[in-house]
Amino acid sequence: MDEQQKTETEQTHKDGYTPRPVWQVWAARIGLVVFFLFLILFYSNIFRGGL
Repeated sequence: MDEQQKTETEQTHKDGYTPRPVWQVWAARIGLVVFFLFLILFYSNIFRGGL
């Protein structure tokens, strides 16, 4: 019974990483695309002659 408790505690310590939920990954991707579009529009506006 002592060995079983050791393996249970080792498993809980080894599983410290949990992957992010899918919705957070897709929200980050969409946010990155929106940010790049904003940068493209911003710099194109500056290169055309200003604000």
